[in-house]
Amino acid sequence: MANEIATTTARIINKLYGNGEQDKAVLASLRAADTIDSKRAQAVWPVMFSEMSEKDISNDPTGRPTYAETAIYAVLRCYAIHQQAVEESVYAQSFSKDKTKNPEGVTFFNALAGLRTNDETRVALDRRVQALLASRNLANTVKSITQLTRILKSSNRELKVDYAQLAQDLFLFETSFEMANRICLKWGQQYYWQPSKEASNSEDKN
Repeated sequence: MANEIATTTARIINKLYGNGEQDKAVLASLRAADTIDSKRAQAVWPVMFSEMSEKDISNDPTGRPTYAETAIYAVLRCYAIHQQAVEESVYAQSFSKDKTKNPEGVTFFNALAGLRTNDETRVALDRRVQALLASRNLANTVKSITQLTRILKSSNRELKVDYAQLAQDLFLFETSFEMANRICLKWGQQYYWQPSKEASNSEDKN
């Protein structure tokens, strides 16, 4: 199920990017609407729902969105924020099936980890990420991720992030308190681990 969320999100993102012919109207609506049930989000619905499987679409009599709808919409909005005024797609997978090739993209929290090398901004960034990792409230988590997306964009507009993987993570985050704990642990591992230090230590030994 979770893998399907990532696959669906990637398909929608690629449709919005349109091989460089971006759907700017829908992307603008995404940036303007905080939640999927916002009136301004209606322009997104045709693109989004047409790519989702029937089981992921809400059949709640009150119209309450499913976990899948909530997770995918939240990440599409982050993608739209990052993609604004950028020609090349800012989405790419963080893994490659071809072991001889390095993936083009990085996970969202690996991307944030790259910003920790700046001593001037590390303390403020750590504070934001720590607050996110401590929360188990979805609305607060999505709000924090959206704010961090803006920070990523301002730092590196051409950075390619695996937004499909982030949608998968958010979907799992919603399913249970235990799973939310695991996802936050995963995010913390990605954010705090510094591969450059490991490589540096290896070079020093040689």
